[in-house]
Amino acid sequence: MTLPITAALAAAILAVLQIILMFPVGNMRRAKNIPFGDGGDAELLRLSRRHGNFIENAPMFLILLTLLELIGGSTMTVTALAGLFVVARLSHAIALSSDNGPLVFRVVGALGTIISLLATAGFLAYQVTSGM
Repeated sequence: MTLPITAALAAAILAVLQIILMFPVGNMRRAKNIPFGDGGDAELLRLSRRHGNFIENAPMFLILLTLLELIGGSTMTVTALAGLFVVARLSHAIALSSDNGPLVFRVVGALGTIISLLATAGFLAYQVTSGM
């Protein structure tokens, strides 16, 4: 069995991104004395959603990518999908880093996330069913 090296590297990169997205939320909570929720603060809501959206998407992608790599998905495909997802999540984070973040970054982030999730799921399903 081959170890999922590409998925492991993607997980490491995404873990660092998660921490980068997490710190501003905690700092703002502390500065504004809002321990839970967003307290009606638009800036805290934006930062929380930036981090939350990442957390909603990254785990499923990493599970799919790891499974695809473990069952023998092509290295080029796995690497391309991992790269697309990382770029998409970075783009989305940039877009939500300010109130008026460039819309193109949000579109690239959202579409890149959707495409990488669907493609990874599709390749995984194909690998599983073609090997039966």
